[in-house]
Order: sequence, then structure tokens, then C-alpha cells
Amino acid sequence: MQLSLVFRPLSAPLPDKVLLAFRKDAGWSNRDTSAAVTAGQPGGLVQWVTVESGKKRVGIARLELAPPQFCFVSDLIVLSAHRGRGVGEWFMKQIEQHCAGLGIPRVLLQPMDDNRGFYEKLAFVADPLVAGFLKKELRPLQRRMLPF
Repeated sequence: MQLSLVFRPLSAPLPDKVLLAFRKDAGWSNRDTSAAVTAGQPGGLVQWVTVESGKKRVGIARLELAPPQFCFVSDLIVLSAHRGRGVGEWFMKQIEQHCAGLGIPRVLLQPMDDNRGFYEKLAFVADPLVAGFLKKELRPLQRRMLPF
């Protein structure tokens, strides 16, 4: 990949108009435009992250952080002009590093049928506890401490 990319966690919510533009570019319906929500469920936090090339935002993702258990990734969109160039794979690696840096050991997501193969290529596997979801252990060889 020859692009110069920057991963940027946002400290404020992603504006709805930005989310709508990305969804339109991806061909998604404009269902649930709750981008302005920054506080998630009890114990959780919603954080938007972006990938930029130069001064242009070329990718977005919504992270529902639930430390120390997991991060749920949704609304991951790379603009169509930048797909097929390694941006999505780079972006997911940055998201994984971001989560690992926060002490979160697992990433979960619910892929659409047309992008399931992309996530499987990145070592996501079916979650045996939640049908239709994929997961990735960020530290698979790390021994887990179980409360007995």
C-alpha cells in the first residue's frame, strides 16, 4: 500500500452528516443514525475512530468499548474510492492495536454476508456463543485468569 494513512480516535461524536455520507457511499440504507451517542450501555463507551489519507477522511468505524471484556466494532466503512487498496485491513489492525492498548483482549463484530470473507481473512472466527457474530482474540496465547 502506497497511501500515507493516519489512525485517529475521535474525542467527540461523529457528525450525523458524515455518517450519512459514508453510508451512502457504501450503499447502505440510512437506518439508525445514532452517531451522536457517546455514552453506551452501563459500563460501556462508544468511540468513533477514523482513518485519514492526507487531509481526507477515508474510513470510519464505531467502537463500543466494554473493557475489560471486549470491543464491538460496527459501522466500519472505507470510502469506495479507497477500497481494494489495503485500507480496510490496515484500519482493522489499528483498531486491534487501539483495543489492546486499552487492555481489551477481544474484538467482536457482526459482518454482512458480503464482507464476512474479509474478516475471516483477518483471523476472525465464528463466535460459538452468539450466532452470526465473529470474534478475534487479540492475545490468544495469553493465559486467562479465571476467578475460582
